[in-house]
Amino acid sequence: MELINIGKTGKTHGFKGHLKVYIDEFYMSDFQNIQAIFIDNLPYFIKTKDINSDTQAIIFLEDIDTKEKAQKLQSKPIFVNEENLTEVLEDEPYNDIVGYEIVDTTLGKIGKIEQIVEMPQQFLAQLKKDKKEILIPLNDDFIIDIDDEKQEIAMQLPDGFLEIF
Repeated sequence: MELINIGKTGKTHGFKGHLKVYIDEFYMSDFQNIQAIFIDNLPYFIKTKDINSDTQAIIFLEDIDTKEKAQKLQSKPIFVNEENLTEVLEDEPYNDIVGYEIVDTTLGKIGKIEQIVEMPQQFLAQLKKDKKEILIPLNDDFIIDIDDEKQEIAMQLPDGFLEIF
């Protein structure tokens, strides 16, 4: 059995053990029919599911009947059995730019991408600058150009963006 990451849990919702979940939009149609998920390699059966949007839902899991029990499952990746998916997202977008240097139009060289972090709403470039971890959203609003020859990504980050790190 192969487990596929389809999203992550968010915060608790209410007092009876409901959890907000963020599901990759690619898997949401399959998620509507899924009866069990895996968190920390343990199976959890879904009792109820309230789909809020293309990427969000509130779920109630069997045996998780208090807010305290649900809190232990917050901010964890959600996996499902590959057999329960109609299609698997094969290539992780952006993985081919690991090692590229991010160059901001104002600040100059920021650092090399160490890995790509997938979040429910977007992908983030993880890098280190001055021994601090920095996460930069990889979205079209910030990316100006990707130069495969130089292995550089020209970006225009918002003013003060790096000050939050």
